[in-house]
Amino acid sequence: MRVIVTGGGTGGHVYPALEVASIAQEEADLVYFGSNRGMEGEACGKRGFLFKGFDSVPVYSYKSLAGLKALAQILKASLEAKKAMAAMKPDIVFSTGGYSSAPVMRAAKALGVPLAIHACDTIPGRSLRMFVDYAKVVTSTFEATGEILGRNVVRTGHPIRRELREAVARRQPVENLVLVVGGSGGAKFLNEVVPKATRLLPDIQVVHSTGRAQYEKFKNSTLGLEDRYDLKPYLEAEEMAKAYRTSTLAIGRSGSTVSEFAMARLPSILIPLPTSADNHQHRNAQEFAEMRAASLVEQGTCTPESLAEEIAAWLKDETRRDKAAQALSEWDIPDATYRIWSAVKKAAQ
Repeated sequence: MRVIVTGGGTGGHVYPALEVASIAQEEADLVYFGSNRGMEGEACGKRGFLFKGFDSVPVYSYKSLAGLKALAQILKASLEAKKAMAAMKPDIVFSTGGYSSAPVMRAAKALGVPLAIHACDTIPGRSLRMFVDYAKVVTSTFEATGEILGRNVVRTGHPIRRELREAVARRQPVENLVLVVGGSGGAKFLNEVVPKATRLLPDIQVVHSTGRAQYEKFKNSTLGLEDRYDLKPYLEAEEMAKAYRTSTLAIGRSGSTVSEFAMARLPSILIPLPTSADNHQHRNAQEFAEMRAASLVEQGTCTPESLAEEIAAWLKDETRRDKAAQALSEWDIPDATYRIWSAVKKAAQ
């Protein structure tokens, strides 16, 4: 069996695709197709996957010269992907979306290669929506995705790195330890507001991943807090596993990271990115807030003072945290990666 895996540009698409690829390679010949400018090439190298890169880029608008140039690059990347795919003759293409996947899915459709899609957010991005009608199977992290797409969707849960799941089994929460993550690229607003809120809460400890691109700008924001504020540009797998194992509360955006909060049974304060495509982060956060597993805080009304109050409210209420952990346990699907791969194999037949 020959499989092409695609998805990327950002970690929210790359990491889930890599988890499925790690299972798929045990049964199939696999190549990861992606963008030369995304993070997927480096990630594949670390995991030992064959990688084929194209010069695909995101398109933010078709009404500008830059947008038209990007569209031309995507069309070129689509032709290159089609040529490479025709040579490989895959049995199926599996996609988690993101701009780098669009040329690959376009090539699959042009060649009549079966397509399987996994939607990581409640509202799938534009790349996935363009090809959802062609896909033989669509799996999803969230229950609401099927209703939004208007087609049959198999809710499998979210594929999460095995080392993180293994860490959860050894949970040893440290009192008042708060984990802050802003996704693979970091979150400027979180990097600004959380250190200020922490100064108002003398009893908390913080582990905070700023994102590599933003660390230099914010590395001095925690001066005077060093004994209880661990500011890092990025949490490597082992560090992230430790953070999930020991934290009491999480603060973050509400992209695919919310699935990791669920896996870790971590109640959270979610501050959706206001400019996320189709406001999908707000929908993700809303689902967690409705099951009382998280607080949904709008960025426009979030201040250091209000955030400090919300942090304190969670940390002083153990019963609330226990109920949130139970709700997250019921939402989480531990064997999600295997369920997705099973659906992909079935679609390839």
